[in-house]
Amino acid sequence: MSTHVNPDLVVLVAAIVGLGVAAQFLAAKYRVPSVLFLVVAGIVIGPEGVGLVTLEAVGGTLSTIVGVSVAIIVFEGSFRLELAGIGNTPRAVGRLVTIGAAIALFGTAVAVRVLLGPSWDIAFLVGALLVATGPTVITPILAVVPVREEVATTLEVEGIVNDVTAAILATVLFKAMTARHLAPGGYVMLFVERLATGILIGLLVAAAVWMLLTRVELSARAAPQTARLLVFAGAVVAFAAADSIFSEAGIAAAATAGFTLGNLELPHRESIEQFKRDVTVLVLSFVFITLAALLEFAELLALGVAGLAVVVILMVVLRPLLVFVSTAGDVFTVRERLFISFAGPRGIIPASVATLFAIRLRTDAPPTDPAGADILLGTVFLVILVTVVVEAGFARRIAGALGLLEVGDRSKG
Repeated sequence: MSTHVNPDLVVLVAAIVGLGVAAQFLAAKYRVPSVLFLVVAGIVIGPEGVGLVTLEAVGGTLSTIVGVSVAIIVFEGSFRLELAGIGNTPRAVGRLVTIGAAIALFGTAVAVRVLLGPSWDIAFLVGALLVATGPTVITPILAVVPVREEVATTLEVEGIVNDVTAAILATVLFKAMTARHLAPGGYVMLFVERLATGILIGLLVAAAVWMLLTRVELSARAAPQTARLLVFAGAVVAFAAADSIFSEAGIAAAATAGFTLGNLELPHRESIEQFKRDVTVLVLSFVFITLAALLEFAELLALGVAGLAVVVILMVVLRPLLVFVSTAGDVFTVRERLFISFAGPRGIIPASVATLFAIRLRTDAPPTDPAGADILLGTVFLVILVTVVVEAGFARRIAGALGLLEVGDRSKG
C-alpha cells in the first residue's frame, strides 16, 4: 500500500514551523513581541503576499485546528497563574473583567453602530468579540517586557478571563441573533450553561490528570515524559469534551484545567512547564501565520476612514477609560495604568470566532446577513492588525519611556 504525501502541504507546514522559530529568534534578539513578526510573516506568505497560505490550502479543518491550538495556548497561560499571586493582585483585576468588559462591550457596539452603520445585532457581536485581549497576544508581550509582577499578573488574568467570557458571550449573542426567539432569561441560561460546563469538565480532567501523575508509579526514566504528555493531553481532552457539548465551552474547560493543575503539587513540574512553553511557541506560530489565510485587505479597505475611527476610539478612548475606571483607588501608579491602557491588543479568539460567524452569515440558506458579515470580519481583523502592530510592536518602548522596565527579564515558572 502506497501513501501519497501532498507536497504543497509539506511546504506549507515547513514554512509555518520555520517562520515561527525565526519569529521567536527575532523576538529574543530585538526584544519585540513575537506576535508582531508572526503577523508580518503571515501577511507575506498569505493570499495578499506570495499566496503560499490560502483558505483552500489549509482546508475545512482550519476552525478545528485553530480551536485546539487556542485551547493549548489558554491552558498554558492559565497553568502559569498562581493562586497566591492572584490573591495578591489588586482588586482592579475583578473590576477589569466585569466593569471594564462591560465598558468595552457597550462602547465598541455604539462606535461600530454609529460609524459603520450595521444592525445592533452585528454591532454587539463585534463588541463582544473585541472584549478579549487574551494570552495569545499578552504572553508574547510580557515575555520581552519585564514589568512589575502585579502589572503582569493583572494583564494575564484579564486576558485569560476575557478570552473565555468573550467567546461564550459572542456565541450566545450569535445564537440569539440567528434564532430570534430567545426570552431575556435565555441569554443568561446560554451563557451560564456553557461556562458551568467548561468549569466542570475542566475540574474533572484536572483531577484525573493529577491522580494519574501522583498515584501511579512509573519508572524514573519514563516518568518525566509521561507527565509532559499527560498534561498536554489534558488540555486537548478538556477542550474537546466541553466543546462537543456546547460550542465555546471548550475554552472555559481548558482554562479551568490549566489553572487547577498549575496550582496543584505536580511531579516533574519544571519539565512540564518547559514542554508546554515549547509547544505553545509552535502553536502560536500556526494560529497567527494561518490567520493570513483569512485576511483580505479588500474587506479592511472597504471600512475606510470610519473603520480606522473605530480602531482609534477603542485604543485611545475606551481602553484608557475602562482601565482608569477599573483601577481607581488601587495600588497602580499613573504610569502603570497608562501602560495597562496601552497593552490591550486583540488576538486569535476574536479572529477565529468572527470567521466562523461570518461564514455562517454568508452561507446560510438564505444568507442571514452577508453585508453584516463583511463589517463583522473586517472590523475585527482591522482592530487585531492595528493593535498587534502598534501595541505589541511598541510595548517595550512604551514601558521604557514610562520607566516601568524591571531589572532583568521577567520569568514565571
